[in-house]
Parts: sequence; structure tokens; C-alpha cells
Amino acid sequence: MNFRVLAGMPTSEAEMVLAARFDELPGSDLVAVRPTTTALIDAAGEFPDLDVVLVHQDLGPAPVLDAIRDLSHRHPQLAILLVSTTMDPDTLTGAMEAGARGVLSADAGIAELDNRVSRAAEWSRTLRRHLESASLDLPASSGVRGRVLTVSGAKGGVGATTCAVHLALAAAAAERVVCLVDLDLQTGDLPAFLNLRHRRSIGDLADAGDEITPGMLAETLYVDPRGPHVLLAPEHGERGEDVTGRVARRVLSALRSRYEVVVVDCGSTMNEATAMAVELADRAVVTVTPDVPALRGAQRLMAMWERLQIRSRQDVFALMTRHSRKNEIQPDFLQQLMGTRVLRTPVPANYRALEPAENNGDPTKVTDEGLRKAFARLASELDLLSPPVQQAGGKGGAPTPPSGLGGLGGFARADASPSTRDVSGFLTAPGPDRARAAANGHALPPGLPPGGLSGRGSSGGHDAFPR
Repeated sequence: MNFRVLAGMPTSEAEMVLAARFDELPGSDLVAVRPTTTALIDAAGEFPDLDVVLVHQDLGPAPVLDAIRDLSHRHPQLAILLVSTTMDPDTLTGAMEAGARGVLSADAGIAELDNRVSRAAEWSRTLRRHLESASLDLPASSGVRGRVLTVSGAKGGVGATTCAVHLALAAAAAERVVCLVDLDLQTGDLPAFLNLRHRRSIGDLADAGDEITPGMLAETLYVDPRGPHVLLAPEHGERGEDVTGRVARRVLSALRSRYEVVVVDCGSTMNEATAMAVELADRAVVTVTPDVPALRGAQRLMAMWERLQIRSRQDVFALMTRHSRKNEIQPDFLQQLMGTRVLRTPVPANYRALEPAENNGDPTKVTDEGLRKAFARLASELDLLSPPVQQAGGKGGAPTPPSGLGGLGGFARADASPSTRDVSGFLTAPGPDRARAAANGHALPPGLPPGGLSGRGSSGGHDAFPR
């Protein structure tokens, strides 16, 4: 098959000259010519199997280097050549930094045009073959609906990303096929946590249309050698606006059909994409530290989900991080105070043990047994370790109880009695007597206002939190 070339030429005269030259090239076809940068970028997505894009230096209205940068970002498999009337080093450097494969003289002869186009097209086809072979690494669609877990932070710095990363690794270690998605679209930092460099992100799937193909996923996903496949947030935060709720739905549906477990880091702020993820998720977790600002943040977040009918707080699971027996607020109080279910296993307060992993971008450097066991238990509680089965999902869907957990699905139920044998060392839920005492403003942790998070003590009606 002949090489397929798309060109952007600023004038009809330049278009006619280029077309005449291609008429003499037996191995290349000029499939279309566009007169503006906008039309050229649109055409690059309309013609299948393009090999080369020629962009004239005088093409407008957008700056030509910006157009090359945009084309390279959207279509990394295309070889882009800048057609220039000047061949100085600055022109070459600017073109290469924008993503072009080289610079072609505007008055190049037939032989030079044939040579440059052929070499660029061969590079493009080699890269396309590489991407197509990489798509074979993607898990095949099995017809079984994978589980989607969202991890949201009550506020910044409460460990949502850390928990998402280690839960994904725990599931991968149990031989589950896992995808880790960064939906913290403005401030996502998975590259730092995993020490990876990858040009592609979920933003590149925004224009994918209604069907996201395996090839598109192969171009976009990073295959981490430690197990999970990773879909990053956009490198530039402003591009997060391209990831709408509709895009998030399409992406998560495509991933769910191919992965057994999809762990989504939603960060600590809500947007259209994270709202869609939380609504679609089989399980939604909110990470909370044992302090009043974090508890207030969790209350605000869940109240907003309820107002927008995204998810009820009874269908959300709280996960306490930075847990210590010396804390004033203990996990067994969270269920009553927050009105949600609480995971039995907290994440211990041992940041020093996390430092080597986070500073080196390698989660496997966490060697502390307390942390490792905590994440493994959490993955088990969240049913991430067993193979998925066909089940109803989304908000209101009943999770399939994992084996050996007494039908509780691995979660601490709101009506559960106190556990007499708890692997975490604390009760999963307050008993009736303690609940009544707490409701009356007695026996609460030191420093916590009577009435807990509701702000309604037995003697007041005042807000429990300082403004």
C-alpha cells in the first residue's frame, strides 16, 4: 500500500505545486490538503491509516508550532514534517521540540521529497506496528464485569493516592488483572508515586468517540512492571477540563470490560468526571485522618454526593489513615459520627515507613509489616483479591460477599454488633450502650464536641466545629 500523506498548505498555489510533485511519486498518495491549522488537525482524525502530515510554515491562523505540538499529542503515531522556506538551526530546533520528525525545504525537488516522505512514513508504520502489538498485552474482554473501586480524599493530604496505589498493587499481587486510573485531573501525581514517564493520559481519550478500541487503550495506558496498568491524569492541569462525565463513563466502561479490578484515584476535589466515577463504582471509599478538619471534609463531600444524587452516605465506606491508639478519634467512633460504614482495617500512622517508597517512586520499598498487612487486609475487605463474578454494580448495587466473611461483604455494617475477635485490634461498630452514651454527649474521645459530627449535643444546637 502506498504511503498516505496529509498536507496543510496556506495558498492554492502552494497546494497545486505540492499536488503536481506527488503525481510523480509512485509510492505516496496525497489524500487531502487543508488551508488552515484547525482544518488540518480535524482532518488528521478523519483519514484512516495516515502516515505523514506536511505542515507549511506559513499555515494559520494558529501558530504552526502549536499546531504541530497538538497533532503530535493527539496522534503520536503520525510523522510530521515542517515545510519551511528557511532551513536555519532555530527552525529545525523549534520543529523538533514541537514534535516534528524533521524539516523539509519548501523548494525541495522530487527526489528529496520522495526520500523524506518515505523515511518518515516508514517510521510511522513501525511505530503503529509497535502500538498494535502492545494492544495484545491488554487483557481480552471476558464478558465478566470487573469491579470498580473509587478512592476519594476527605481533604488534601489524607492518603487517597497512597491507598489507591497500594490497593492496586495488592490486587495485582493476588494475580488479579488491575488498572489504576488517576482522575485527580488537575493535581494527579501518580508519575511521582510510580516513578514513570509517559506522554499519554486519559485526556487523549476525550475525542475517542463512542467506542474506545483496544488500540486506543494500548496507546494511552502505561504497563507498570510491578503489575497494574496505569491511566494517568493529563500532564497539564488545564487539559483536565476535556475529561467530562461522558468521557469518564466511556473510559471506565471500556476498562471494566477488560480488567478484573479498576482502582480510581479521585483526589480530594469533585468534578464531573469523579462524580461519574463514584456513581458507577461498585465500592466508593473516602479516606479520613483522625482529626476534625478531615471529618468535616468527609461530611461535606458525602453531603454533596447525596444532594446531587450521586451516592448515599450509607453506600460509602470510610477508611481511616494515620491511625494510632494514641489518637483522640478512634475508628470505632467513625461509623456513628459520620453515618457511614467503616472499614475494619485502618492504615497505621507510620509515615516514616512510607518515605522511601514515595521519595523513590517505588511502592515496593514499603517493608513495614504493619503497613503491608493493613493494605492486604483492606484489599480483602474490599473484595479485590477474588476473581469477579457477574453482578449488579453502580450505586445501590449489592456487592458480592467474599467467602469467609459471614455475609457482610467484608465491610463493617451499620447494624453490626461489636466484634469480640477483631484482627485490627478495635471494635468494628459501637454497641448499643456506647452509642446511647455518645449520643448523649458522654464517653466521647477527649477533645471531640458532644454530638459528634452532627453538631447537635444534648445541651445545645450549636455547630460542633469551630468556624
